[in-house]
Amino acid sequence: MIIGHGIDLIEIKRVSTIYQKFNNTFINKYFALDKIDTITPKILSNNFAIKEAFSKSLGLGFRAPCFPKDISVQRDKMGKPEIFPKNKLNEYMKEKFGNFLIHVSLSDTNKYSIASVIIEKT
Repeated sequence: MIIGHGIDLIEIKRVSTIYQKFNNTFINKYFALDKIDTITPKILSNNFAIKEAFSKSLGLGFRAPCFPKDISVQRDKMGKPEIFPKNKLNEYMKEKFGNFLIHVSLSDTNKYSIASVIIEKT
């Protein structure tokens, strides 16, 4: 059963501007739990789009218990993005949904990152 679906589109230039202005503060606030090999505006934009799409798939947006810092984005060996809820968000999801799967699809161009997330109850 599908719990929810979310999608997000973001301009890479916008994320680049924020990163240039706030650097490590931006990284620590939004991407501290992400596994990022090399920090680039495109990777940050991709991860942020994934986090935003995930928050929308829950129907919460970025509010308790769903904050960007609690959504860990990682890549598998083939580069496919995966989401791992952390802290209170993980507890919330286990209590509310029991077992679940998170499906992530990501695409980007030189200008945009777009992500789609589906949460499925198993």
